[in-house]
Amino acid sequence: MSEKRKIPIEPEETPGDPKTPAQEERDKELADTGSVPEEVFQESPEEAEVVAESEAERVLAEDVRELRERCEAAEQRGEEEHDNFLRTLADFNNYRRRLREELDQARQFAIEDIVIRLLPILDNFERAIKAAEEIRDFDALHGGVILILRQLRDVLEKEGVKPIEAEEGQQFDPTKHEAAMREDTEDYPDNTVIEELQKGYVLGDKVIRPSMVKVARHPSDT
Repeated sequence: MSEKRKIPIEPEETPGDPKTPAQEERDKELADTGSVPEEVFQESPEEAEVVAESEAERVLAEDVRELRERCEAAEQRGEEEHDNFLRTLADFNNYRRRLREELDQARQFAIEDIVIRLLPILDNFERAIKAAEEIRDFDALHGGVILILRQLRDVLEKEGVKPIEAEEGQQFDPTKHEAAMREDTEDYPDNTVIEELQKGYVLGDKVIRPSMVKVARHPSDT
């Protein structure tokens, strides 16, 4: 806003009236320089207040405009981040679905592979039973069952399934053995396996079924 200059108005001169010293000095300066003295352009307090208010309004308007622009930019960034979040969430859900489907397929294929290798064993069982019914030969049936059992164990061993050792006289191991019963006896060392009641198995290093055993206990400990 351009500065406002106020030129004081002198009382109208009447021809023939004597001039005041101030008027004479002003007329002389006008004649010498051709410009109005600087002091006649000084603002009044009221005009200075108006100028200050105008400047404050201009600054406030600029601040409001800048604040509005920053708010609009922040809102736009928020919408973009929200859209990115929704896309990421959708991608993650799709990934979980694909992973679940792949795991189901892998599990199905693994089961299918084991079943395919077990089917010949089932066939051999059926043949052994049919042969035993026809010839009534116990020894032949017994030998056939032993072969089938060996075949089944080979399949399980290839899958990492192995039996847990629970031999007679072996120290009882609670991580691999389950004490189905305890028997008071002095024929075996205390807390040792007397008999294996059901065989246990491990898959790799994991116990999938502990061996069920009978454990010795000295009568003096009861």
